[in-house]
Amino acid sequence: MNDSKILPNVGTPEECRRKMMDGYASFLDIACKFIALGEVYTVEENKGKPLGDNFRNAYHAVYQKIKNASPEDFCYQMSFLALVYLSYIDEVKENLAEYQRLLKGDDPSLSEYDQCCDYLTVKDEFTDLSNTLKEINNDIAENREAESHVGDPEYDPNAKEIVQ
Repeated sequence: MNDSKILPNVGTPEECRRKMMDGYASFLDIACKFIALGEVYTVEENKGKPLGDNFRNAYHAVYQKIKNASPEDFCYQMSFLALVYLSYIDEVKENLAEYQRLLKGDDPSLSEYDQCCDYLTVKDEFTDLSNTLKEINNDIAENREAESHVGDPEYDPNAKEIVQ
């Protein structure tokens, strides 16, 4: 790389790492809401009804279950009700794996700028994933139902395994 090239100021690695972690925290919150909403509104007797007082407890139970989960376990929880495409779940898994890799430590061969770029790339991916999930959450909450695609290999990891 040419040292005379002026790079944009993206902040310090510590600042960028914090932004990445904040992006994860936001995504975790939205993912927990998604799972909890799905658990409520895939049940036939709950369709069309407002969320009950127990939604907050369901959200917290999901949060406790996945906040420290491996990318595989996190994604299993997200895919269990077969509400989103597995290609989306694969994107989540990849970003979670990269997030955990970056949390373990930086590559000493990278410049501070490159470290920042890695952190901000993961943060931006969490933002994109969150935006998609927010739309789905809003749709579920507004319609008060969640359409499960159990048996469809594009949504259901168990059906995908059977097809392969």
